[in-house]
Amino acid sequence: MLRTTLGVGNGAPGCREMSDFSETDSGSRPLRWFDANAGRLFACGLAALFWELVLIRWLGASIRIVAYFSNLVLISAFFGLGAGALMTRFSWRLERLIAPLSALAVMLGVWLGGLGHGNIGRADEFIWAGGPRGLAVGAGAADRMASTTVILVIVYGVSALVFVAFGQYIGRLFKTHPPLRAYSVEIGGSLVGIGLFALLSHWETSPTTWFVVGFVLLLLLLPSRKLDLAVVVLLGVGVVAGTLSAARDHVWSPYYRIAVEPITRIVDRHTRQLVDLGRPVGHRLAVNTDFHQMTLDLGSETDQHPFLEEWRRFYDSPYDEADDLPPGPVLIVGAGTGNDVAAALRNTDRPVVAVEIDPGIAGLGRQLHPEHPYDDPRVTLVIDDARSFFNRTTDRYAMVVFGLLDSHTLLSSFSSVRLDNFIYTRESMAEVKRLLEPGGRVALSFATLRPWIHDRLLRLLEDAFDQPTTHAVNPKGYANSTLYLTGRRASGQEAVPRESTLEASVPTDDWPFLYLRRRAIPPHNLVFLGIALALSGGALLLLPRGERRIRLPYFFLGAAFFLLETSNVIRMSLLYGSTWWVNTVVFAGILMLVLLSNLTAAFWRVPIGACLAAIVVGILLAAWVPSDALLALSPVPRAIVAVALLLGPVYFGGLVFARLISTESRLYEAYGSNVLGAVVGGSAEYLSLVFGFRFLLALALAFYVAVFLLLRRGGER
Repeated sequence: MLRTTLGVGNGAPGCREMSDFSETDSGSRPLRWFDANAGRLFACGLAALFWELVLIRWLGASIRIVAYFSNLVLISAFFGLGAGALMTRFSWRLERLIAPLSALAVMLGVWLGGLGHGNIGRADEFIWAGGPRGLAVGAGAADRMASTTVILVIVYGVSALVFVAFGQYIGRLFKTHPPLRAYSVEIGGSLVGIGLFALLSHWETSPTTWFVVGFVLLLLLLPSRKLDLAVVVLLGVGVVAGTLSAARDHVWSPYYRIAVEPITRIVDRHTRQLVDLGRPVGHRLAVNTDFHQMTLDLGSETDQHPFLEEWRRFYDSPYDEADDLPPGPVLIVGAGTGNDVAAALRNTDRPVVAVEIDPGIAGLGRQLHPEHPYDDPRVTLVIDDARSFFNRTTDRYAMVVFGLLDSHTLLSSFSSVRLDNFIYTRESMAEVKRLLEPGGRVALSFATLRPWIHDRLLRLLEDAFDQPTTHAVNPKGYANSTLYLTGRRASGQEAVPRESTLEASVPTDDWPFLYLRRRAIPPHNLVFLGIALALSGGALLLLPRGERRIRLPYFFLGAAFFLLETSNVIRMSLLYGSTWWVNTVVFAGILMLVLLSNLTAAFWRVPIGACLAAIVVGILLAAWVPSDALLALSPVPRAIVAVALLLGPVYFGGLVFARLISTESRLYEAYGSNVLGAVVGGSAEYLSLVFGFRFLLALALAFYVAVFLLLRRGGER
């Protein structure tokens, strides 16, 4: 974990210090808990975490391909902070480069975001590109092209440099206080950094606000030198001016950068010529520079262009036999801007519950949709993740409609799961079946642009529901998405014997990768992993000669902690939803547990063996207890059990780490080994693409057992 990595170092003998720092061994007077250096360390932890979140959001939103590699920026931050702290033995003052490097990283979003690049998705992996037939999606495409690999390497390298500068400054500040005290101060700053960015996301502020706040934080952590302060101010003004257009012309939701354009022209599918519709018939929404969805005026059945006629038939098709449905409301998940909701209102007189995860997209639907479906009194709009809603609702529904759900970003920067992956799993469909009234129906729409995705969805629905699954698609039409229809058998209805001939694998909560054809790590991920691991190994060159070796206890602790974080994000998302707020609470909770473990270690000498035993038991229980068992509990007991079960190992892992650093004498070796382990843990997360998420727990358990065995025999390598 990032903050865990930072907790190792507190200096090295023979390092030349700056005059504005006072070291703990330079005098006999007792140090106060919070002096000027502690204040700088707190501000540095706050600013480093804040800028990490800013760059993850900004670069992922501005450079299309980075949205699918959010952990690229995270792992580069791990590497940079560790490498920078190893450089505390040098006399260079890298803190003066924090602002210039941060400005450079931000401007990459403008410069690289303006370049076109090929889609890295291959036959065995699907990454969204393009849009529905008829929309001139490529009208604003970039004229200049760049290699995807080159773009990712540049983003990784520049992001790492930002945190190299942060890491050296933090490493020097660590030397001014005892290790646990300094580490606790830095953790406190990190917690405030998470809270600050969470508030800005909740208020749906634009990047302009993020950058202003970020550069103000840099002013607080640097020494009061007029030239340095002037440079920070000028860079901040330059960044705001350079990004103002990109930030101002978009809606910034907690998940996406959303661009909105009116639809006034259509590319005729026969003549390939632009056809002027004479009026705006809706809006096109693009997220992170990819097409996402439309708002369409489908209320009129006369004098419509075939583009609108076909989309009206597509959205109305689920209700062709609406009179045969059992009593009850209609549930729409992935409601988006409201096309599915408008269709339900046109075709039925039932109440409609619309679930949409993104408040920004729902707000645009309320504001822009020509039929104003969200203003209808029959509609209840719920801002939530679909799985979270499935878990907590007690109502039954006559029909469940899956809108054109698809994601263009990852669930979190700690995992390779896309935002919608847990919707299309065996466990998710079982929950949907539970919500249906007997005789109820399911309509699922999807842009199945790969035959194996179609086979997988068909097999998923056939396995989950007891009515025959039908599908319809017009591959040459404007509305060229696939509509799947199935449902739950009515009371007293005889079961229809059927046997699927499809060999497609079905996604599960343990392996939810709908867009991956088979269990494998894609080649582009392997290239990224190779670069990250090579750079991490090279970080050991920053150690003095004769000390360039891996300290296995620290290495395994760093790797295991990252894997625990990944597992916690996934499990908590299943329990409470894949929302940005749940992720924020999990990350903040982990930091609070690390802080608590530091404070425990400061006042109580907990045996390391007991801590490791508690970790092993906790991981085994977390792997053994299924999410369904926790979901069966009422909310308060579920929260208590989830925290104890999933986050307990984090606390005891923090205790082991705190105990080790309190007696560490060769800090450069320990720090280098720990950061290398953290990066390896982040890289090992990709193994979930092959073996599933339970394997990550098993790997973390193996790492902790290795730590126990190494410490028991007193050996380090």
